[in-house]
Amino acid sequence: MPYVDDLPLKSQIFEAWKDRLGELGFFIDWGEPSCWACGFHYGAKYDIKKSDAGWSEILRCWDRIPLQRCHIVPRSLGGANDPTNLFLMCRECHDLAPNTTIPEVFFEWAQRQSFYVRDSSKILAAFNAYGIEPADQEELGKLIMSEAFHAWMSDKVGSHRPQSNYASVLSRFTPATLIGLAVHYRRTNIAQPQTD
Repeated sequence: MPYVDDLPLKSQIFEAWKDRLGELGFFIDWGEPSCWACGFHYGAKYDIKKSDAGWSEILRCWDRIPLQRCHIVPRSLGGANDPTNLFLMCRECHDLAPNTTIPEVFFEWAQRQSFYVRDSSKILAAFNAYGIEPADQEELGKLIMSEAFHAWMSDKVGSHRPQSNYASVLSRFTPATLIGLAVHYRRTNIAQPQTD
């Protein structure tokens, strides 16, 4: 079995787990590779484009996706580099995963991960950072969805490259940016009195 950096290829890990993931409560779309724990999907760039793709193309797709090979039982605790001891996860899940010799603890944690819940908590943290009370969050959410706000912010934003090296993607539009701009927009664009 060819290994890269003493670890099996991602396609080999996928092959070892593809029939067992469902039994453990994980749903994995073979054609849309995503984090096996939180479900983070990197977008169509890594998806299989053809509905009649062969097995070798599916495996190539899994090798290309920027998921990390995470030990279920860590090497530092005696875990092997075998495909059955590795799980494909985004950088953030890999960083947060439990380090234990008990695989059941790892799987219980992984089953409860959700990219959407994690991102929602980051949005709530951004609301809190800007002092937005829960009663005002829905109103601000509607403002964020408006065409006027999107047009206004189009030249005021950029992607942020994570400094922690564990985020799911290399760069992204942070919740603090979105909420901060919405707060600023609301403060500075409050309807002015009409003058005749």
